[in-house]
Amino acid sequence: MIDFNFVSPTKVFFGKGKEKQIGEICKEFSFKKVLVVIGKSSVKKSGLFDLVINVLKNSGIEYVLLEGVRANPEISLCRKGIALARENNVDSLLAIGGGSVIDTAKNIAVGYYYDGDSFDFNLHKSSPTKALPIGVILTISAAGSELSNSCVIQDDELKRKSGFNSDLVRPVFAVENPELTYSVDKYQTGVGTVDIMMHTLERYFQDSSDNELADGFAEGLLRTVVKAGYDVIKNPEDYEARATLMLASSYSHNGITSIGKRFGMPVHQLEHALSGVYPNVSHGAGLAVLYPAWAKYYLVYDSKKFATLGRRVFNIVGDDDQLVGKQFIEELEKFFSYLGVPKTYKDLGIDNVDIGLLTDVFSNNRTREVYHREKPMNYEVAEEIFKMVKEG
Repeated sequence: MIDFNFVSPTKVFFGKGKEKQIGEICKEFSFKKVLVVIGKSSVKKSGLFDLVINVLKNSGIEYVLLEGVRANPEISLCRKGIALARENNVDSLLAIGGGSVIDTAKNIAVGYYYDGDSFDFNLHKSSPTKALPIGVILTISAAGSELSNSCVIQDDELKRKSGFNSDLVRPVFAVENPELTYSVDKYQTGVGTVDIMMHTLERYFQDSSDNELADGFAEGLLRTVVKAGYDVIKNPEDYEARATLMLASSYSHNGITSIGKRFGMPVHQLEHALSGVYPNVSHGAGLAVLYPAWAKYYLVYDSKKFATLGRRVFNIVGDDDQLVGKQFIEELEKFFSYLGVPKTYKDLGIDNVDIGLLTDVFSNNRTREVYHREKPMNYEVAEEIFKMVKEG
């Protein structure tokens, strides 16, 4: 186990009707004038937006609205939000939605105090030094941004999707009512479940000792998510299943499943290239297509870890690590099929995928590779993995 510092300061308000307490919660954190950030339509259609705004008004909390966040949030709206926040002298942000809305709020929060362009943080040209506090009302179980220190934003002109990490962008509170996810359709529930699992699977395959506490957390979370995934597809209003997925979303990405380990997200880097080039591809959908290909490529290098997951998540019996690892990947693909998530580029709406462009974007024109203790993922490896999806 390596040395580490760990912080997870977000206060979670979990359970039925917790969103109705948003006025009291905002006052607890001294929110007086908030920039409310939402997506395009769902929170208004559901009635959640009106409920929250009425509670804020009745609590004497002023608000300014920024709406229109899309999947794969784009930097232009963040810039608009920063200008709006400054013009109105807000003291905080309230994100009502999922990962895209929360990440937009995060970029605005650090951009508010920055003289340059806030995409500089995502390009790693600068690091944030101060941020407005962020609160969250979560509406979908997926990205885990409600407890994480990461912020992923896209620039369509640059065809660049990139993230940065800073504890300054961890929300100060997250309101989580599983009932708010009842209306999430099967497809979004499926790709969201994949996203939850990927945050844990990616960390699991980083360097660790044989007796790693983080791996125990990860295996337990994955077992629970698989069961909840099967249950929620059968019954979208299964409260326990929705609650499990919502909590797993938060704790798969707050750092607990990589505590004491090296941190890295290689499949996320492949997906950032994919949805950076094709912005209509949602993050969870891209991961669903890419992860099986990545796993099949790296099975030979990580057979012991794959086999351990096979035995502890899917109860696969056998002594041959390579075989059990292969069976784990097959079981995972069966689960993905049950969830109804995409399998191929065509499923993502990409008819003529440009493998060369994807690989160039991933590798920064062959100047970057992603760490692996035996086989770093360089240009050639990424190209092969992208091709494996195409050929599949």
